[in-house]
Amino acid sequence: MSGIHSLGALSRRAFATLVAAFALAFITLAPGDAHAYDESLRVSYIRVKITTGGDDLRTASLAVAQLKYLSLTGSQQTASGNLNNYVGWGNYTENTVTYAVPGDVYVDRLLEFAVQFTSGQPNIFSTGDNWNMNSITVTAVLSNSTETILLTMAGNPLHRFQSDNFTRWAVTF
Repeated sequence: MSGIHSLGALSRRAFATLVAAFALAFITLAPGDAHAYDESLRVSYIRVKITTGGDDLRTASLAVAQLKYLSLTGSQQTASGNLNNYVGWGNYTENTVTYAVPGDVYVDRLLEFAVQFTSGQPNIFSTGDNWNMNSITVTAVLSNSTETILLTMAGNPLHRFQSDNFTRWAVTF
C-alpha cells in the first residue's frame, strides 16, 4: 500500500495537529490587533477653539495642539496640529482651528490633550512672549460627521503661558 492517503483517510490525531498548526500560523502571522473597532468612534478631525485673555499671543510665537492616543497596535502616539501658524491672536479673541488626525484614532482610546507653547520674538528688541488662555473647547469630528465635545474649560485665565516656564497645558482623559 502506498504512503499517500486521501484527506478522508487522515486519523483524528493528524487532523487535529493540522488544524492546530494552521491556527498557530494564523495567530502568529496576523498583522496588528485582532479586535474590531466601532467605526462610529473613529476620529477624523480635531477642532480646537481657544479664547485669549487680557494678554495676547504674539506674532512669531507658536501654539501647537497635541492629542495623545493609544494606537490600534497598542503604542502611544501623538497627533499634533499647528494652532496659530506664528500669527498673533489679539486680546480677548476667539480662535478656532481644525486639523486632521491619523486613521487609527478612536474616541475611546484618547489619553491626553495638550497645548504646547513656544515663545517667539517678532524683532530683536522684543522680550519673550506671555499670553493668557481664558477658555478652550476641544471637539472630535467623527468619521460619520457627528461631533463629540472632548473637553470645555474656562478661567480668568484658565492658564497663563510664559516664555520660559508654564509652556505646556494638558488634560488627561
